[in-house]
Amino acid sequence: MDACYQIDDTSQIISPGMIIFKDLLEDNLRKMIELIGDPSRLRPHCKTHKMREIIQLELSLGILKHKAATFAEAEMLADTGVKDICLAYNLVGPNIARAVEFRKRWPDVSLQVTADHPGPIELLGEAMSAAGLEIEVLLDLNTGQNRTGLPPGENAVELYQMIANTPGLIAAGLHAYDGQNHQVDINEREIAVK
Repeated sequence: MDACYQIDDTSQIISPGMIIFKDLLEDNLRKMIELIGDPSRLRPHCKTHKMREIIQLELSLGILKHKAATFAEAEMLADTGVKDICLAYNLVGPNIARAVEFRKRWPDVSLQVTADHPGPIELLGEAMSAAGLEIEVLLDLNTGQNRTGLPPGENAVELYQMIANTPGLIAAGLHAYDGQNHQVDINEREIAVK
């Protein structure tokens, strides 16, 4: 690493802590945009950094869509000015009420949530309808990582139809995370995205 990024006295740094070299971060973001050609194709996940300053930098570069793992992260995104948020975990229990409260507090923010089971879909639809609201729901597909989602097939089609037919819900498409699949070779990645 370049000498200008070396830390002279680590004893003066509060630990644990995060150190960010803004110019490197901005350069990486610009390279991502250059690689895919359009910042609208990006939806970075804030769960790693959870920092308004990074969100503001991404917004300034035209990265307008973001992903969150928790309502606390989604609320931070909305407070920072993000208008398109995907909450990438299936809502159960108290999070259904939090979704209603989120939609009331930020009516101008597009909030998408994921679902992979009929029970929470039904409860979310009932809660949204009772509040006179709607929410976008993405069907969560299992792409082989076996963490969340339904495998593609007839059950997934039926569940998507349930989302589409449930008052208070808007069927907004599919959510699939295939982080287990990647291309290590940079040349292969560049060819794949063109």
